[in-house]
Amino acid sequence: MNLKCDNCIHNLDFESHRPKCIPCGHTICKECVENPALGRKCPTCRMEFKRRPEDLPDNGLALRVLAVQSLENDGAPPCKKPKIEDPDLEQLQRGAAAGRKVVEMLRLVVPLAVESLNRQLESSVAQLGQVEEALQRRVQREAAGDVGTASDGVEEPLQLAEQLEASHRLLTSTKCTVVAEEEGGSTWTASVQPGGCGDTLRLLLLQLRADGLLGKVHDDVDIIAPVTPAYVGPPLISVLTITDQHLENGRLKVNDILRDIPQKWTIPRSLKYLQGDGSEDLLRVMGPYLEELEVSGEVQPSVMEEVQNMSGLRRLKVQCAKNVDYPDLPLQLEELQHTQITENQLRCLEDMPRLRSLCVYNYHGPNLTFPPSQHGRLLWLSVCFDTEHKSTMLSLIRAYASSVQELRVYCTFSENQNFYYPDLGQELAACGLRVLRRLVLVRSPSLNPCRDQVAGCMLQRRSIVGALPPSVDVVCKLCHRSDDVL
Repeated sequence: MNLKCDNCIHNLDFESHRPKCIPCGHTICKECVENPALGRKCPTCRMEFKRRPEDLPDNGLALRVLAVQSLENDGAPPCKKPKIEDPDLEQLQRGAAAGRKVVEMLRLVVPLAVESLNRQLESSVAQLGQVEEALQRRVQREAAGDVGTASDGVEEPLQLAEQLEASHRLLTSTKCTVVAEEEGGSTWTASVQPGGCGDTLRLLLLQLRADGLLGKVHDDVDIIAPVTPAYVGPPLISVLTITDQHLENGRLKVNDILRDIPQKWTIPRSLKYLQGDGSEDLLRVMGPYLEELEVSGEVQPSVMEEVQNMSGLRRLKVQCAKNVDYPDLPLQLEELQHTQITENQLRCLEDMPRLRSLCVYNYHGPNLTFPPSQHGRLLWLSVCFDTEHKSTMLSLIRAYASSVQELRVYCTFSENQNFYYPDLGQELAACGLRVLRRLVLVRSPSLNPCRDQVAGCMLQRRSIVGALPPSVDVVCKLCHRSDDVL
């Protein structure tokens, strides 16, 4: 009796009808496994299997039976037939392999694209609501004859109105041109009009604009994008750490440092503990090559002017001085740790599409309100704001609530201190932290309050745990205790 496939009823063999085991326990031939009409479901029990056809194991028992049958019939062990080159067959095989990869990529990318577009829709709806509320207030004031009075909080709605106008112009553009380059050098190009695929492309352009990857080119201005010098060398980040040996009477020995760098490809990509007078001179030379910068002590405005022009910088750790004017931050940053950040620098966060890790400590400017982030990239956020700036802290948390997975908040549990938030749990719950997985309560290691007031720490964490979803792990950074204590 010949063994047959449960689906196509063909005799099983060692070639195209090779017996394959699917996770439910049934066996079908290799040809049926690769048949897209089955939709990766068992034809017998209809159970779905997620493994790729080429990853499914053979049915060893069936193969042994086939081997015995072959010996009984021919007197010789089974052997594979010599392979005959068939260009059409090879083309079909390559096409099937490519098709499986295409389907796999689409299944991965399409949900992400839908989620991104839904985020864009939610953001636009929220912006529209704020603009309409501002418009209604303005109309009511004019109706009351209060035309000359400045509207409170009108700056943010005006910015949102400009963003909505730009989005509308982008959606109603007359033509979209796309150029795609393959690895081998071939180029694809398309120019689409409104309607059909053109409308879908315009939706994606909105997200590109929100991510800072799409900019408007004005007819009367030639815009030249900053070009980061190409790095030639091994895939390692060389680090230069400034020590006392690089300083003389508080001034950085720039000439000596540069003489120690004999070739361009050995220029460090990371500069740590930058300090001393003349730091801006060193950045003027090394800045175009740096990806990471850490400044020791309070930075001078002249140094930050050089930092602002560093187009290749990705990670920045810096501390500003109080009551001093500083230039804006570079907008391409991916990681930022900033102490005593200024008002204009804090506003720059809204226009950083690549930012994924952010630490903001000790803001002393006026309280600010932030719109919901359109980028959805920030995953890790750490904040340290005194009680006078609690509204700014909560607004910043709300702005990134759709993407932050770990949040760190500097807080105390003593009423007579400047970082005491008795309703922190309820206030964070109201921020809409939909994907938050971990909340870390940061304390002062020098004061070590958890050592003498264990009960206060535990009660605070218990109160916060009761306000947040059970999926959020609440931890004290100083004593490393999670929310399940007691």
